[in-house]
Amino acid sequence: MTLLPLAILLLLHIPFVCSSLLSLNGTSVTTLDVSNSSSCIHTRTLWDIIWSCAATLFACTWTAIHPNVPGMDEGKFTIFSRRLGIMMTALIAPELMIIWATVQFLSARDTAKDFDDAFEWTVTHGFFAWMGGFMLYFEDKPRATLTPEELERFVHEGSVEIPIIAEADIEDRSKGDILSKGIAILQLAWFVLHFVTRYVQNLPITLLEIDTLAVATLTCITYNLWWKKPKDVRRPYAVHWKATYPPSKLAYEYVVNILVLNCSYLPAF
Repeated sequence: MTLLPLAILLLLHIPFVCSSLLSLNGTSVTTLDVSNSSSCIHTRTLWDIIWSCAATLFACTWTAIHPNVPGMDEGKFTIFSRRLGIMMTALIAPELMIIWATVQFLSARDTAKDFDDAFEWTVTHGFFAWMGGFMLYFEDKPRATLTPEELERFVHEGSVEIPIIAEADIEDRSKGDILSKGIAILQLAWFVLHFVTRYVQNLPITLLEIDTLAVATLTCITYNLWWKKPKDVRRPYAVHWKATYPPSKLAYEYVVNILVLNCSYLPAF
């Protein structure tokens, strides 16, 4: 758990931050004045520190987030709310994001190996399958999202055709662009350079900046694990059912039915 909430509260209520960086004689204490005074060239205002940290955290977390494919009936507000929730989780508990991204990466790699022998799949295909990228259509209507295991089983049974989609086509559905990634990298590089410069010059560094650097570092690990995962894909790839008999109970369809059944027993308010 990071110290970000505590550090923000401290900065908002304390007009100065003391950093016990010892000089060569080991006796002096450097004090950072973040008040509105600008008498010293090394003085930074409170809002300069908050703005720098907030911009770095937003650039890193917003760019690193790679959500799964939303449901067919989900609106823009629901999609935005889910993305905002994931972003808050990345700020409060970045360790959980690393665990989540690691599990997805390992699952995508295993799926790519299972499909690679016959269908030449890559890790990007594996990510696309696990993030809900393949939707089963029955009688020209969407039925449910297919899991990688269901897709592989139906293909071998001959119930569906293997999805012929190249890695370039999956990346084309992705909303990740070079500009947003470049801005995030430049913002992080500037923050790290500024942080290292102050440390080398024996200037005080606030707890908020230390925590920001820690969160940004963990976010970079998450981003590297999701490097091959498509970003902000809004529509799945259609897989049409061609067998004469209807498909059996699907995994995602079963989960939806359980949720609806449980909600039906909730009391009305």
